[in-house]
Amino acid sequence: MTDSRTMCDTTPVAAIVDDLRHMTAAWDRSPTAVVLTALLRVPFHPRLGAVIRYRTAAWCWRHRLHPLALWLEACTIRSSGAELHPAATLGPGFAIIHTTGIVIGHEVVAGKDLVVYQGVTLGHTGTGPGQPHLGDGVRVGAGAAVLGPVHVGDGAWIGANAVVLADVPAGAVVTGVWRG
Repeated sequence: MTDSRTMCDTTPVAAIVDDLRHMTAAWDRSPTAVVLTALLRVPFHPRLGAVIRYRTAAWCWRHRLHPLALWLEACTIRSSGAELHPAATLGPGFAIIHTTGIVIGHEVVAGKDLVVYQGVTLGHTGTGPGQPHLGDGVRVGAGAAVLGPVHVGDGAWIGANAVVLADVPAGAVVTGVWRG
């Protein structure tokens, strides 16, 4: 799993470029061309706007600009339907396939190349402390929920509508209710 300290040291622009490259694999261009193309497409693609606003809000949160970070989170919720808490630590290459209904809690830590589909919840169970830690290259299918202090290993796939309540080994494919 990627060290969260390394992810926090990444500049928002570098993280955004990594995210955009991951979401738009066909854009095999320089970082400047990727950013310029993205700026032209953001008004028409809520997923790009959501990721850019999340990265900006996360930067604000780390620099103790909490009201601004929460305002950016609220803008993301209104414009795309994705609730991405700025305190969450999401590694480079974060990609959203469809923004509607995504909820990522404030203690979530994810490695690089996380891909989430619509309706995904990563967060608290409501009964105990802790939120998920996801490794590198994890994919979370539509409607899935990863709840509580669980660890999802590198390269794991969480199937559509799965409920994950226990640790998932690296490279595993999980469907249904996963209790380990």
